Amino acid sequence: MNKKIHTPEGLRDIFARECDKKRYLERQIEKLYRSYGYQSIETPSLEFFEVFASEVGTTPSRDLYKFFDRDGNTLVLRPDFTPSVARAVSMYFEEEQMPLRLCYHGNVFRNSSSLKGLMRETTQMGVEFLNEDSAEADAEVIALVVSTMRRAGLSQFQVTLSHVDYFNAVAAEAQLDEDVIAELRELLITQNRFGAQELVDRLQLRSDLKKVFTEMFTLFGDDVILDQAEKLTNNRTARAAISRLRRIYEILELYGCRDYVTFDLAMISEYHYYTGIIFQAFTYGSGDALIKGGRYNSLIAHFGKEAAAVGFAAQIDSLLNALERQHVELPVGDIKTMVLYPSYLEKKAMDFAMRQREKGLDVALVRFESGKVLDSYRAYGMRNQFGGIIYFQSAEDVFAINLLSGAVNKITI
Repeated sequence: MNKKIHTPEGLRDIFARECDKKRYLERQIEKLYRSYGYQSIETPSLEFFEVFASEVGTTPSRDLYKFFDRDGNTLVLRPDFTPSVARAVSMYFEEEQMPLRLCYHGNVFRNSSSLKGLMRETTQMGVEFLNEDSAEADAEVIALVVSTMRRAGLSQFQVTLSHVDYFNAVAAEAQLDEDVIAELRELLITQNRFGAQELVDRLQLRSDLKKVFTEMFTLFGDDVILDQAEKLTNNRTARAAISRLRRIYEILELYGCRDYVTFDLAMISEYHYYTGIIFQAFTYGSGDALIKGGRYNSLIAHFGKEAAAVGFAAQIDSLLNALERQHVELPVGDIKTMVLYPSYLEKKAMDFAMRQREKGLDVALVRFESGKVLDSYRAYGMRNQFGGIIYFQSAEDVFAINLLSGAVNKITI
């Protein structure tokens, strides 16, 4: 392999129409976040290793890109935006106690040996709603997830909602060993519910607790399952989690989002910093979630500020892939114009191009080289997303060529 021209495994170049679609989608989503009152924040791609250390509950160390700077500090390429935003909030908004809404946009990096079809560098856009520990804040963020999917152009999708306290409270009541909890969590993260059931069957549990776990693995669907989950246990923490989910669902009806939301009480996140609701957004034809998020009321305290928070990250590359598979076309057309001219008409062509740019049009100047024919420039235009050509054949003869229809019309400049 020629390393001079190839990218490393799990990374790739994006160009031409695909890049235009990605930029368009990013602009639309950013407008959406701003319309909800979120202000932008940028964090550096490189952070100190401590920002993503194991006690934070984020990406495992083995999946981080790690470096040393000249002072001997260990740095990492950020694998996840939320700890970076939490660090920044602790530094710049330490005294702020009122609700704080932030949105971000950038690339994240995971040095995973098992890509499973995913890239090691991906683009994320997301929001963090801080200093607010309420069902209303949870519902706003979930409504924004629904709006993000719709703004992207998807109409058939589902947002799956859960609460970590339901599983955690039952596991604590059952006094499960940490190794057992870790194994059970891993099985549920990978959606191996049969394996999870086999593990529970091997455990020496009270019959009522075994029943909760067994039923939990099947509790997914509409709000009816909340009643079922509540009847399964008298655990106060688990029942409080159900009450929170029920209240969020009521608020989502006001947003007009309830039809997009289902519940799955066996859903577990790979990130350990979540303390409340967790959610994932799926659409058909995509194996992994396009958006993931949840509430993390303890994370920011790790960096020195006590603050409740809830947020999510949208996987832009996965959204684009989903749109492609569902044949959803983003309104990105061939709108560039080529101004083609012989060298002796350079000033005339340049004056024309500059006037068009002042009108907001995209115009590229291309000099007609000797030895080439007009069809060469037609083909070049088709390859490079030009919609048309303004051809200065002479000072008097100027033609507009539509590259999509092939129509040619003489025009007056």
